[in-house]
Amino acid sequence: LLRFFEEASCADGARPMWPSVTAASHAALWTGVYGNVNGVVANAQVPLPWSEFSLTELRSGFEPRELRAEPIWITAARAGRSVVGHHVTQAGEPGRWRPGGGRDTALVRRDSAALADLRLLLLNGYAGGPEPRLLTAERNPAKPATAWRQIERLGPVGVPLREVSWAIGPDSLHALFFGPDQYREVIVSAAREVGRGVRVRPVSVERAPAEGRDLARYFSEVLWLPEPGGRRSGVYFRLWTLAPDLSTYQLFQSGRATIRTNHPEALAVYETAVGGFVGNTAWGLLQELGPTLERGGDGTTELKFLETAELETRQFIRGSAWVWRHRRPNLLLDYFSLADDLDHSWLGLVSPEVPGHDPLVAVRINAMRSRGWALVDRRLAALRALARESNALLLVGGDHGMRATWRFFHVNTVLRQAGLLAADGSGRPDLSRTRAISSNGYYVNVNRVERKGGIVPPDRADRVADSVIQVLRAARGPDGAPVVTGIWRPEPEDTMGVGGPSGGDVYFGLAPGYYYSSALNDSVSTTRAPAGSHGFPSIERDMHTVLCAIGPGVGGRRLSTARVIDGAPTVSAWLGIPAPADARGVSLLEVMKARLDQLRFPKVER
Repeated sequence: LLRFFEEASCADGARPMWPSVTAASHAALWTGVYGNVNGVVANAQVPLPWSEFSLTELRSGFEPRELRAEPIWITAARAGRSVVGHHVTQAGEPGRWRPGGGRDTALVRRDSAALADLRLLLLNGYAGGPEPRLLTAERNPAKPATAWRQIERLGPVGVPLREVSWAIGPDSLHALFFGPDQYREVIVSAAREVGRGVRVRPVSVERAPAEGRDLARYFSEVLWLPEPGGRRSGVYFRLWTLAPDLSTYQLFQSGRATIRTNHPEALAVYETAVGGFVGNTAWGLLQELGPTLERGGDGTTELKFLETAELETRQFIRGSAWVWRHRRPNLLLDYFSLADDLDHSWLGLVSPEVPGHDPLVAVRINAMRSRGWALVDRRLAALRALARESNALLLVGGDHGMRATWRFFHVNTVLRQAGLLAADGSGRPDLSRTRAISSNGYYVNVNRVERKGGIVPPDRADRVADSVIQVLRAARGPDGAPVVTGIWRPEPEDTMGVGGPSGGDVYFGLAPGYYYSSALNDSVSTTRAPAGSHGFPSIERDMHTVLCAIGPGVGGRRLSTARVIDGAPTVSAWLGIPAPADARGVSLLEVMKARLDQLRFPKVER
């Protein structure tokens, strides 16, 4: 990464969407315009139209149907370019837009035609599904095995066959434990059939650095599971421990995801070549893997987590290489989430401003964090190698920055205490008596009569918004200091992406250490485990991200601060096509290519 920043043409930071969250900034990257136009304003948001959805009904901002502006893959396909979207969020199948969501019928027909073009292949594994899982002897005790077929294929077996079964979405998986004289291996199958399963052998945690060796080398082969419509999903397994008497074991299963695509036949070829999709690490299982460093662990837990990061890295590198070399696209769009996982997990534990910071623990965690970022390096190096093969431009854009947080600010609690929000007997918001609410914690909406379940008439909406601003300014933390540091109302020519049909009426920044929460709580503020967080105002410097490019005639200089919405127009200019139809960003290509002998990027200490 440091070498790339040194050699590439880089903006001095790129301002993301606000809220500076993943789904919203991804949509801004793809469309060249912020969420007040493209419709994606948060990771979870109230769908359109207002009359059909109340302020307590949320849908994922990663859903393709939430995107109301033209993404660059549609632009490039309509211009006759070949395109692959490799696990880009908000990509999906033809017919994904509803006219009620803000697209007219002519645009739906036009974009559906582009999605049907064989030169455009979209692959999106981020469509949800069962998360990774850790099975242990304590939680999942083995029972006598029954009804397994092809037992003879196991070889000599000298111990009683035992099994564990568990649900994975609508299906079940079964793990068969066996060995010649003690328990030494596991077969995992969806059908209690040895020949249709994958073998997993116990190997202690990987301690060797990733450089110079195969990634995720102790994981199983992929196990294919059937999905509706004749599709399939692949999962992987890792057995860290297996006691000879089966008294203990740790079996990890990767998440299950069906890849959305506009061309199922091409997807089948891709899956066979690459071996399935792994979109995330075992970040959510970190505390289950064993004692963490901050809780007295010796680092083994973190190394297990990093092995799941290796699996994600390996599968993305394989997938990118395959589509680049076999599809030969003019444009490859790609994504990688590992850096986000790493700093969500560990940034709060290494930041000295966090109360209770332990410098000795921070040193050990930073060593693990560096091992994780080395995988990000390896992913970027692989992409650079692909770009060099074809003398292509490589543009790297981020979606947001990151900061340490250790407290929650419960904005709906503030609104309830001020009488602007009412709760029912179960403690949930009662919209029939609620004038203002934060659906996702990042902004507040007035509960207008134009919305389903709304009660505030048009002539009182601004007065309610003013009341919201007043109570937010009055909010205090346990130290008596203000929690809210700034307040914004959407304006017609807003430059941060706030507002719009899908957005909020009042936006607010938070004091250091605080993070947004929509939960109704007894207190305005509560503590949380130290973490890395984002979502804060995009004008704040630590929310800025990366926008860099390198290629023929492009490299080796520093530009002024840019915006993530400048990425798509820059790529369009390189391809010689118009920018996406709704784009408001600008191409940086000319300034990136100008004055090669000046504005050199300063040397970076490694």
